Amino acid sequence: MKITAETKISEIIRMNPDSIDVIATINKNFKKLKNPILRKLLASRVSISDAAKIGGTTPDVILDRLSSIGFEVERSTDPESDISAGKEFSTANFKIIELDVRETLKNGIDPFKDIMKSVKALSDNEALKVINTFEPIPLIKILEENGFNAQVTRKGLDIVETLFVKKNQPGTSPVKDLTVFENKEEFDLQLKKFGDSIKLIDVRDLEMPLPMVAILEALENLAEGFALYVHHKRIPQFLLGELEKRSFVLISKTLDENNVDLIIYKK
Repeated sequence: MKITAETKISEIIRMNPDSIDVIATINKNFKKLKNPILRKLLASRVSISDAAKIGGTTPDVILDRLSSIGFEVERSTDPESDISAGKEFSTANFKIIELDVRETLKNGIDPFKDIMKSVKALSDNEALKVINTFEPIPLIKILEENGFNAQVTRKGLDIVETLFVKKNQPGTSPVKDLTVFENKEEFDLQLKKFGDSIKLIDVRDLEMPLPMVAILEALENLAEGFALYVHHKRIPQFLLGELEKRSFVLISKTLDENNVDLIIYKK
C-alpha cells in the first residue's frame, strides 16, 4: 500500500478504514471525515497535500501517521509550496459580499450550508469573500467544477480569504444553462421506457449538501438497467459535474417553483 502526497484521501480510506481515525487526530478540521455522508462528498476531491493545507500542517506529518498503520510512503523531494489556489482575477468591478465563518467553525458548526446559500444568492456583479481559518480546498473544487473561479489569499496565520466569482464573467467559461435539462416530453418517454426499473428517492426535506450526497449514493447502488427518479426542490447545479464524470444523463420536469422531478440514468 504505497501512498504519496498526491494520493486521494478516499483511496487511503478504501485501502484501510482505520485511516479515518488516524487522520482525524491530526487536526480538528479532519473530524468531518468521520461523517460518512460528508466523507463521500469531500474525500474523493482531497489529496494528502490538499489535506495538509487545510490542516495547517505538512504532507509529511500525515504520511508519518499513516505509515504507523502499515502504509508504505513515498516522499517528494520538492519544497513545499505556499498556500494558494484558484486563478488570479480582478474584483475592481465587483461588489464584495463577505461571509466570515471563523466563529461558526469555532463553535464546531460546519459552515457549508451558509456558504452555499450565499453562493447561490450571488448576482453577476458580485463576488463572495469567505473568511476562514484554512484554505477550503474541497469547497473550491466543488465550486470550480460547477461554474465558479476561486482566488485564495492568506492574510495571517489563521486568516484565509477565498473569493468566488461566477465564470460567466467576460473572459471566463459560462455556467451551465439549467433550462437545457428541462424536457417534459423526454422525461415522460424515459419514465415509460424504464417502467418498473425505477428507483425512487425524495430529497426535498434534506439540508445541503445531503441531497447531492443522497443522489450520488443512490446512483452508486443503482442496479444495471435501472433509472433513478428523484423528487427535488430544484435542478441541482452542483450535482451536474459529478453526473457528467460518471456518464449519467439528467432530465428534469418542473412541477412548480418548489418541486422538480428528475430522471437520472446511464448514457
